[in-house]
Formats: sequence, structure tokens, C-alpha cells
Amino acid sequence: MNQERMEMYLQTIDKLGIITVRQFHNIFKCGGYRNSCRIVSELSPYLHETRSKEKIIYLNKEGRHLIGSQKEVRKTPLFEHMLLLNDVYIYFDCPLSWKREHIIETTQEPEFSFGIQVKGLSVAKDRVIPDAVFKRNGYIYLVEVDNTRSMIDNKKKIQKYVKMWKEIRSTYVEVPKLCIFTTSEKRKNTFEELTKSLSCEVKTFKEIK
Repeated sequence: MNQERMEMYLQTIDKLGIITVRQFHNIFKCGGYRNSCRIVSELSPYLHETRSKEKIIYLNKEGRHLIGSQKEVRKTPLFEHMLLLNDVYIYFDCPLSWKREHIIETTQEPEFSFGIQVKGLSVAKDRVIPDAVFKRNGYIYLVEVDNTRSMIDNKKKIQKYVKMWKEIRSTYVEVPKLCIFTTSEKRKNTFEELTKSLSCEVKTFKEIK
């Protein structure tokens, strides 16, 4: 395997944080599944391996050093959430502009007495952190993955989107679209009700696999 291709594989793994061998195969489409397993084996000097339902790989110190990454991944209960987010990444055909946990922050100019605003002085008003964002065809997609979060917390986050939506639209050249992926039809129906005032698409994971 040449150096350029090796680094391309490692950079994609770094962007996603962790990845299963099945997801590696679906992303890179490098022949049969056995060939994907062979490539992963060749990359093994640069990878940590662990196992849940499937074999999971992520960069070790040598892998991070090779591509100049500072993002160290440690094994956490969030691995399942990260893997579901990868399935969404694959569902959207692996967007080049994909970014995980991108902060969206709206600001306002502070208003003093007599309704006078001072230009140039601004304070953070609100922030929301989608699980991922990407841009495509004039839209900015705000991605949320729901697997273990309580519906109380989900409602709070959706309320924040509703509150900020007008300013999110004015912040970006692209039109925002919220995309929520969840675990059950019941939760899907709840999300659809909560997001009626937004440009939003809700799907279950069964629908995208």
C-alpha cells in the first residue's frame, strides 16, 4: 500500500474518531469484504483495536503521529453513539465537509440604557452543538443522533433549535436543515411533533440500514 493511500485511510478514521471494519468497507468500497479486512490488517501498526458487537478500530499514537493529528480517542460509553453517527455519514454518501460536534453560536450586540446599542461589542447569546454538520447543494445539514439520551434532554435541545432557528438561518449562506436519527417509531413521532416549526427530517436507524 502506498503512503498516500495509507494516509487517506488514516485521515478518514481520524475524522470519524472510531470505525468498524464493516463501516470501513462501506466507506471505501475497496472490492470485497475480505479485501477490506486485508487493508485494515495492513494498517494495524497505526491502529488500536477493540470489540463490541463488531471489531472497532481507531488511531494509536503512531497513527496520529503519521498524519499529524492531535485528536486522541479513548474508549468510552459513547462509542455506540459514534458508530451510529458513522452510519449516518455513510447514509449521506460520506460528505467531504462532515464535521463532528460543530459549535453553532449566535451573538447579539449588548443594549444599554435608553435603548442605545454599542457597535462592535457582542456577547454570546445561545449555543447549540449538533452531533455533526455538513454542507451540500445550498444546505447546511445539522445532524442529531438519538440513542440513549432521555426525551427530557432531547426536548430541551429541540427547544434550543426552535429558539435559535431564525438566527441560525441568518448566520449561514446555506439554508439550515435539521436531520434527526433515532431508535424507534415512537421517538420518531415525538421528534416530528417537536420540530413542526423547523425544516426537519426524522428517520429511524432501521430506515437507513
